[in-house]
Amino acid sequence: MVKQALVLIFLVVIGGIAGCSAPEKKKPPQGESHYMLGLSYFRQQQLTQALKEFLQAVESDPQNADYQNALAQAYQFKKAYPEAEKHYLDAVNFSGNSPEYQNNLAALYLDMQRWDDAIKYFRQAAANLLFGNPEIALTGIGFAYFQKGEYPDAVGAYQEAIKKNARYPVAHLRLGEVYYELDKWELAIESFRKAVELVPTYLDAHYKLGLAYMKNRQNEEAKQAFAEVVRLAPISELAKQAKAYIELLK
Repeated sequence: MVKQALVLIFLVVIGGIAGCSAPEKKKPPQGESHYMLGLSYFRQQQLTQALKEFLQAVESDPQNADYQNALAQAYQFKKAYPEAEKHYLDAVNFSGNSPEYQNNLAALYLDMQRWDDAIKYFRQAAANLLFGNPEIALTGIGFAYFQKGEYPDAVGAYQEAIKKNARYPVAHLRLGEVYYELDKWELAIESFRKAVELVPTYLDAHYKLGLAYMKNRQNEEAKQAFAEVVRLAPISELAKQAKAYIELLK
């Protein structure tokens, strides 16, 4: 099952695409006040309070795409997926098919395990020349294909994402996962190593690098990768599993 924490990496988070604030010395419209307050609560992970504010913002201006997207994200984080879908669709419609909102709708469909719907909207977002993060959408396409077991298509999407932005670590990690499933250990190692080079604290990449090294019978390298997981997050579940592998490899 796809975990929400995994899927949220494909979202364009509302804090980064918020509308402009009101002109100085002028009181913002009521909806904008609720929206900005909702963003503040959202960033503090006070999701219930954020949801209340976004609901009031949408009630004040139902055709504001930013408000609809924010409300959809709050619902998605609370795992109220049907409600999130409704408001993402409204955001897409009222924005004139904004690629950011198409991308976010696609990320929701990953949460809902509706792989074909996710691919459809990720493709629309990635094809829009005004979208600033096509590598995110392309990686989302790859992830959906991976979940469907269509590995060649997943590899193609991840490679295209890397062409768009070679410094996007998630694409390298996900590409490594496909190679791992295909028993292509050396290619998996290469992809996981690139991910940790880009983000030295990337816990999942270190852990999966250890697994790939172990499969490739590079036991010393595997122990080093697992040891890094323990160092970075000593009380995490991954660290617990990494310690078990270290003991196994002694």
